[in-house]
Amino acid sequence: MQVKQVALMAASAAMLMTGCGKKGPLIYPDMLIAQPPQQLKVEQRGSALRLSFDLPDKDRSGRKLQDLEAILIGRRVYQENDCVSCQDQYQALQKVDPAFPAPAQRQGNRLVVVDTDVRNGERYQYRLQTVQKGGITGGATTTAMVKLLAAPNSPELKVRSAFGGFIALDLTSVAQQDAPLVGYTIYRGEGAGALVPVTTLTGGSTHYEDQAVQRGVTYRYAASVVVKRADGMLAESEPSAAVAISVADDPS
Repeated sequence: MQVKQVALMAASAAMLMTGCGKKGPLIYPDMLIAQPPQQLKVEQRGSALRLSFDLPDKDRSGRKLQDLEAILIGRRVYQENDCVSCQDQYQALQKVDPAFPAPAQRQGNRLVVVDTDVRNGERYQYRLQTVQKGGITGGATTTAMVKLLAAPNSPELKVRSAFGGFIALDLTSVAQQDAPLVGYTIYRGEGAGALVPVTTLTGGSTHYEDQAVQRGVTYRYAASVVVKRADGMLAESEPSAAVAISVADDPS
């Protein structure tokens, strides 16, 4: 602990000494600690929980953050009579390096972590904490408590290649249990490549035309349904079985 404080004090002193002898505003060592991750969100995806958040880009003083090394993610399984505010009940789940986040996924400044080691009916809470160079840890931030429920039913997907150079998809929703429909997520992959989300259908729409396709390429499609749980959290089904198809030639 003393080593970390010395490192922070040294960094603060170095910043005060810059500027050709001009004195700057006093920056206390604890203000050089990174701000916590922002915009935390937990959603259910199939039988897993999907945690997403924005990486911090500033320290507590508002200066640009340049020494972020990792995000520590802890998780606890909440039991009846547990202390809600206690921080010693979290178990290490994952340490994410923003530069090399796998198996987490990074989309710009946002990270996505999927927790598959969860069980139906149990309640979970996550804690995120920054780590800077020298092993300096910042303040922790936590998500709300979430309960894993039975996954929504996957939709039925029909795919056809239409003349004119596009692929048409039609969805049929399977009845859900007391969960209002929010929409559908369409996934696409090329050849044996990974399926990635390409669009979301809302407002009751069940038809999609993919015009960003080329002849001679085999595409794979899948779809999932998104519903709103009684507690307000969004839940996504497992993707439907993937369907492979290529663009049909126009009649001569």
